[in-house]
Amino acid sequence: MNIVGIGQCGCNIAKCFEQYPQYKIYYINTEKMESKNFFHFERQVSHENYEGSCPDMSGFFKDIKGEVIFFMSSSGAISGSSLRILEQFSGVEVTVALIIPDLVGLGKIQKLQNRAVSGVLQEYARSGLLKKIMLISSLNVEEIIPDMTLMNKYDKINETISYTLHMINIFHNQKPVFSTKHSDLQHATISTVGIYDFEKNIDKMFFSLDNCKEVGYYISIPEKTLETDISLNKDLKEKMNSKEDVGDVSYSVYPSEYEHVLGFAVYKTFFVQE
Repeated sequence: MNIVGIGQCGCNIAKCFEQYPQYKIYYINTEKMESKNFFHFERQVSHENYEGSCPDMSGFFKDIKGEVIFFMSSSGAISGSSLRILEQFSGVEVTVALIIPDLVGLGKIQKLQNRAVSGVLQEYARSGLLKKIMLISSLNVEEIIPDMTLMNKYDKINETISYTLHMINIFHNQKPVFSTKHSDLQHATISTVGIYDFEKNIDKMFFSLDNCKEVGYYISIPEKTLETDISLNKDLKEKMNSKEDVGDVSYSVYPSEYEHVLGFAVYKTFFVQE
C-alpha cells in the first residue's frame, strides 16, 4: 500500500508508517525532508495560490500502483492544491484521510478553508472520484489518548492514527477465525475509524459520524481465550446486538498472541458531514 502525506500534518502522519514494511511513503511539502520520495512544493501566500500554482506531479507518482491513502489537513493553506494533485493519480484507488483540527484554535480563514475542503472532498467521494474519504478529528483522537502532555500531543495523535489504520489493514488482509456478513454498502463512501473497547463495549470514534449506516468491527482475542472461554460466543453476540442502532453491524474475530483484547472499527455513511 502507498501512503502520501501533503503539508506538515499529512507528512508527519505519513512518517509514522515508516516503521511498518508494508508501505511505500511519499511526501509533498514546502519544508524540505530527507527522503527519496519527496516533492518540494514552493511556498505560496494563500489557499487560492496553492490551487493555481499546482505543478505537474505525474512523474513523481508514476511508480505508484494499487491503493493509496492520502493524508492531509483540512485547514492548511496547501490543501488548496489537493484537488489538482488528486487529479494526477492514474489507475489507482485513492482514499483521502482528512485530518480536521480543533476548530476552536482556528482563525476565520482557516475555518473557511476547512469547510470548503471538507465539503468538496466528501462530494468527490460520493461521486466515485475517490474510493472513499476518511474523516478524522484531531480533537476526538486527543480525547482518547491517556497521559498526554503539551510537548508530545501531536506525536501521540499521529501515532494513534497511524497505528489504528495499520492494524485495520493487517486484519483486513488476514483470515478471521469467525466473521459475520454485512451489506457492504458500496455508496457509503464517507467514513471514519475508531478504537473499540471490548471489555466496556464502548466505541471511541475518530470522528463523530452522523447517520452512520454500516459498522465493521475487527476484534483480536487471545488465542487461549478463544480455545477455553465457553461464554465468549454469547458475549460477542450480546455486545454486537447492542450496536444495531448505529447501522448494519458486522464483526470479525482474530487470534492474538497478546494478553488483552484489541478492537478496532470502520464506520460508514453516505451523508455529507458538517
